[in-house]
Amino acid sequence: MPDRQLLTPADVAARLNLSKVDGVYKLIQSGALTAVNVSTGARPTWRVSPQALDEFLSSRRAKPAPIATRRTRRRPPKVTQYF
Repeated sequence: MPDRQLLTPADVAARLNLSKVDGVYKLIQSGALTAVNVSTGARPTWRVSPQALDEFLSSRRAKPAPIATRRTRRRPPKVTQYF
């Protein structure tokens, strides 16, 4: 995959409308966002594929609320007690 298709953390932050790139690094470190280290040195240089960003966004979509079922009140059985 050529590097031109990979997104930098700054690109991802712009697409996610984040004001700081630190939020993207936290998502990468937590494992929520899959990234590739393209550095050959000691300091990592992270890149995110567009597919990984799409997967991240689809996993964060709101899901419809479950349909609420009507709860009925449990009543005690009719029992006559004799003392």
